[in-house]
Amino acid sequence: MPMIDVTYPEGALSDRRRAELVAEATRVVREVTGIAEDDSLRIWVLCREIDEGSWGAGGHVVQFQQLREAAKQQREQTEAAATP
Repeated sequence: MPMIDVTYPEGALSDRRRAELVAEATRVVREVTGIAEDDSLRIWVLCREIDEGSWGAGGHVVQFQQLREAAKQQREQTEAAATP
């Protein structure tokens, strides 16, 4: 039975986004493994929210807002590099 474990900061995903993530992850696993749609219940997607202040990187506690800002900077850098 395939199992996908998704970990993210508390509040990072709305109910709608979490449902989309589960649906897309299930679709990708079905596609890669050849599992029929009727057997989708064999694919488990575990969504785990990590409480604010419980996420660490580089030896420090990282707040969700810091992760958001880092992701925004990364997107801006990627977009700037793609612009001719």
